[in-house]
Amino acid sequence: MPEWFGKKKSHPETSPGGSVIHRYEAAAWSPTQIGLAEESTAKFAEARKEVYRRFFGEVRDVFDEAIPLIPRVDVHTYYRRGPDGDICTLVTSGMSDLEMSVPTRIKAPRRAELIFYCTEPNREYIETMQWLAHFPHDQKTWIGSSHTIPNGNPPAPFWGSSVLDTILLLPPIVKRDATLPDELILDGEPVHFLWVVPLTTPECNLKLARGVNAILDLFEQNRHPHVFEPNRASYV
Repeated sequence: MPEWFGKKKSHPETSPGGSVIHRYEAAAWSPTQIGLAEESTAKFAEARKEVYRRFFGEVRDVFDEAIPLIPRVDVHTYYRRGPDGDICTLVTSGMSDLEMSVPTRIKAPRRAELIFYCTEPNREYIETMQWLAHFPHDQKTWIGSSHTIPNGNPPAPFWGSSVLDTILLLPPIVKRDATLPDELILDGEPVHFLWVVPLTTPECNLKLARGVNAILDLFEQNRHPHVFEPNRASYV
C-alpha cells in the first residue's frame, strides 16, 4: 500500500505499518508530446461516454484541460438526487486511455478513472483530479485502492480546509458505481474507479502505521460522509 510523495528513489522507504513510500519529481512534456494528446484520447471516448450516461445520467458540464496532455483528461459533472438534496459527482474521462505501469509481480488494475462526490463542482477539485489522473502516466508508475498521495512534502492543506492535506484512494462507496468495471471494458481490460477521499496528516499516519482498515474503522465510527465536507475536523 504505497504512499506517493514526489521524487522517486531507488530504495523506497517503508512505513511502520509496512507501506512502501515512493518519492517522485514532476515530469516534463515536450511540445511534440502535447500535440499528440487529441490522438491518444480519441479511441475510448465514446465507450466511456455511453457507460457514463447509463450510470450517471446526462452530463451537466465537461471541464477540459487548458493544455491537453497525454492522455487528455476531462472531468465530467453529474447530479443525482440524494436524501438531503442534489449530489454532484465528478468523474475523470481519459485516464484509462493508457494502461498504468503496474509491475508484473503485482496483480492490480491497469486502467483506472477517478470519482469524487461533492455538493457542487469547484475548480480546485477538478484540477486536483486531473493532476491525480496524470500522475501514474507522468511517472511511469501506478496508483490503486488504499494508496495515499500527500499534497507536497511536507503536505499543505487544500480545497479550503485547514487540515485536509492528503488524498486516499478507495473503491467507490456508492454501490452502483462500484459495478462500473463490469460495464466499462477497454481493449479487454475492465476500467476500475478510484474514490478520491481527502485525509489529514494524523489520519494518514494512522493508515501508514496500522493499514487502511484502521482508516475504514475510523470512518465508520465517525459516520464519515461520502459527500465531501471541507470543514470537517480530523478524526485523529
